[in-house]
Amino acid sequence: MKLSLRPMPWLTGIVAVMLAILISLGVWQLQRLQWKTDLLAEVEASVTSPPLTSLDDLERAIAAGEPVDFRRIVFASNPAPDRPIYAVYKTQQGGIFWDLFRQYDSIFGKYDTVENADKPDGTVLSPHRNIRSYYIGYVREDHPMGRVEGWLKSKPNRTTNRWFKFNQTKDWGTETTGLPGLMQSGLENNVRTSHYIDIETTLPFNTADQGVSAAAALPVRRPTIRNNHRDYMLTWFFFALLLIIFYLMIHRRAGRLTW
Repeated sequence: MKLSLRPMPWLTGIVAVMLAILISLGVWQLQRLQWKTDLLAEVEASVTSPPLTSLDDLERAIAAGEPVDFRRIVFASNPAPDRPIYAVYKTQQGGIFWDLFRQYDSIFGKYDTVENADKPDGTVLSPHRNIRSYYIGYVREDHPMGRVEGWLKSKPNRTTNRWFKFNQTKDWGTETTGLPGLMQSGLENNVRTSHYIDIETTLPFNTADQGVSAAAALPVRRPTIRNNHRDYMLTWFFFALLLIIFYLMIHRRAGRLTW
């Protein structure tokens, strides 16, 4: 059997462009599928791991490239009362709310959520968390704001201490001047701003064993992460196949495809 095809130039050009787009979208979804599958595996490894028992353990795990997002942790800390409080906007139904972040040793912790009227200006503290304690919670990884997201979302305002994402401008832990009511001398340069700890509870400093037990008793927090990229990938490749079929059918009807 001899196959003969005399392509229609204009139609071939259009189909070639559309095929390139559809195949590119399919390959992109394949890459997204691989990325999302690896991400889910890392999250599962993190949430099922034993709790970290110090900030040093956390630093070692991060340095070793271990997955730590949503991992449970207990650590001892003595937060300085003169540290600035960063209020980060949190979308929530029923009003405007702010997550409050403070520095604990070399890392930041999200220790409270307040309504807009109670947003701190650097003078409002959380007294029951200013003493040396065991802090129990979940490690969270900061996901930097993308370029498009940065264009669309509200910008921070250093003067009023208004922030819209954890360390949005990458200057937490550096010199902080000109913030009314906040510490003027700046923070240490060894502050980690790639991760923070979502603090659930505290225990007195003399209860180390109870702190480890309380961290182990925290419920496993699995984020809801959809992974539909396989379906999206197959959909784009299926459209590409249909386009090829229609292209051949048109040429067959026009007598330009014979065998």
